[in-house]
Amino acid sequence: MSAVFHGSSLILLALLSVAPATAQEPTGDAPAAIPVPVNGAERYTPADFTRFAPRTALDMVEKVPGFLIVTGTNGGERGLGAATENVLINGERIANKSTDARTALARITAAEVAYIDIVDGAGLNVPGLTGQVANVVLVAGAGSGGYKTTIRWQPEWRPRLEKNWLNGEISTTGKLGGTNLTLSLKNEATRKGHWGPERVYDGNGVLLFTRDEFGAYDGERPRLSAALARTTANGNKWNLNLGGQLQLLDERVDSVSQRPANGTVREAFKFTEDEVNFDIGGDYELGLGKGRLKLITLYRFEHSPFVDSFIVDRAVGGRTGERFKQTADEGESILRGEYSWRTGGGTDWQVALEGAYNTLDVDSEFAVLQPDGSFRPVIFGGERTKVEEKRGEASLTWGRSLASNLTAQVNLGAEYSELTSSGPGGLTRRFVRPKGKVALAWKVAPKTTINWFVQRRVDQLDFFDFASSVDVANGQGNGGNGLLVPPVLNRTELEVVQDMGAWGNASVAFAYAYAQDLVDQVPLSPTTEGRGNLPPAHLYRISSKATLLLDPLGWKGARINSDITLRRNRVRDPLTDLWRDQSEGQEYLVDLSLRHDVPGTNLAWGAGYFDERYSPNLRLGAIEKEYTDGPFVTAFVEHKDVAGFTVKLSYRNLAGMKDGFDRTVFVDRRDGPVAFSERRLRKFGRFFQLTVTGTL
Repeated sequence: MSAVFHGSSLILLALLSVAPATAQEPTGDAPAAIPVPVNGAERYTPADFTRFAPRTALDMVEKVPGFLIVTGTNGGERGLGAATENVLINGERIANKSTDARTALARITAAEVAYIDIVDGAGLNVPGLTGQVANVVLVAGAGSGGYKTTIRWQPEWRPRLEKNWLNGEISTTGKLGGTNLTLSLKNEATRKGHWGPERVYDGNGVLLFTRDEFGAYDGERPRLSAALARTTANGNKWNLNLGGQLQLLDERVDSVSQRPANGTVREAFKFTEDEVNFDIGGDYELGLGKGRLKLITLYRFEHSPFVDSFIVDRAVGGRTGERFKQTADEGESILRGEYSWRTGGGTDWQVALEGAYNTLDVDSEFAVLQPDGSFRPVIFGGERTKVEEKRGEASLTWGRSLASNLTAQVNLGAEYSELTSSGPGGLTRRFVRPKGKVALAWKVAPKTTINWFVQRRVDQLDFFDFASSVDVANGQGNGGNGLLVPPVLNRTELEVVQDMGAWGNASVAFAYAYAQDLVDQVPLSPTTEGRGNLPPAHLYRISSKATLLLDPLGWKGARINSDITLRRNRVRDPLTDLWRDQSEGQEYLVDLSLRHDVPGTNLAWGAGYFDERYSPNLRLGAIEKEYTDGPFVTAFVEHKDVAGFTVKLSYRNLAGMKDGFDRTVFVDRRDGPVAFSERRLRKFGRFFQLTVTGTL
């Protein structure tokens, strides 16, 4: 990254620290706090978080016992559809795809929060929500007391890597006339890397040679955004969101080895991407008849050129290399309307219509290094691919209380899609697929809730699977597949939530899905492979989330949080027709943390333990397993008032976790003899991370 960019970023940070803005995109004037919870909600007021000295709404929601924020921007899919995040602000979903729940909450100062209700999603008139949902309600007239600036700065210092100084966000909130205004500058900067040996074996397991490798992965992702929101005198509401971002990625892996036939061999893989994207969207809500009509629109565009190159220098045998270039232009246009009303009997209804036009235009080039140092393009059959999708969706949602302790929500819908691809095997196809969800929330006892749903979900395809690509580092590629169809998941989940009073909160969930047309590696011809659809599969999950408060044991201010998931995803192998684990499917996750807020002081300390495992990626001619060796262990100390800021210093990777990658390559298909195998283990050492948060 150039010094010009660094300097410009610092100047923008300084300017934004004095600019007017508002912290939360989806708000107008918030309702006043009401004295008691409604609909069986569990309420948390600012007094419940005093000992944590929260700076933002995010600090508060993260401390709610047993609650974990589901992050993402509407699942990362095209379109808006039903809600996917379990956070509402003033009872409304975050309808801005470029802002996830954590980002939105981090822009709201703690002083603006009136209370937080943890409610059952099935009891809300928000389609798609089930299980525990946090509704963050702001004080009346939030943002009218002058401009407030929230700051998060998170530098990181890793061994053998460039220091990461520019990771953080600054946003300023307030009112401009009667309009809430938000300006934000956020940079998700990364400086990652690892180093270590990779051993290469022949088909009989005999060691051939060892590579000494070093990888560094740098990224700058500055995003500048603005949001305006207003509630008019007649109760109508409007929001406008603008944003632009650069994603500047620079990754490199260098290795050196000694080989009997070639002497010293040096290999260099390099990846660069200079992406530019922007989005503009908004919504308008007004009273109409007996209900409310909300119109939402969004346009997003992304220009993403990247270059992969892999060059090998041999002391004996000369220099060879390959390069793969791709420029992708993605566009998304959405128009959605929602009409909601409540009957006199307490039934909530919503009718929603959504239309979207999505495009992907890919230009690719595969080239081979020439003796003079230039690259000569080689025809590989995937030079140009264009994908267009015209999609429409309609849904009807019904929700009401069936009894004093039982609420239900039913969502019925259908999706129409016209999909056109000009790439390999390209054609135009049309799909009409029903979908829907039935959810129940049953409070079986004052402190016990059972949440259940059954759902038919239609997932979306990755447009890049229609385009051919080449992996120059591993000498393999994917052919484009114009015959892909969207996956469908018929799923059900049962969750039991237990309020343990002074001991905290815990939940356990059991889920099953009968999946149709999952996307995985399939044979496209006797000699090629690519992404394709699988026969029906079975997906199983058990998960638990809990917060154990240790005050009853005499350890005042201490708590343990846990998030544990076990999965078993069984699919039919397209090569052998045998049952196996889904490629790169999560097998388990264990996330444990301890936090102790020392009573009577501004000090806190704690530790964390994280371990996660994924199943191997099965190509038709190779088995690739990416994994971590050992858990990721952290420790931290925090001071809640350093010149008005909260300062947290973390020492990370105490157990010395390493990054592993094993690859077995076969002579032909993986049901035949082995050609060679590689075993890689790279360490990245222990490192420090500083987090500074505060408001001005």
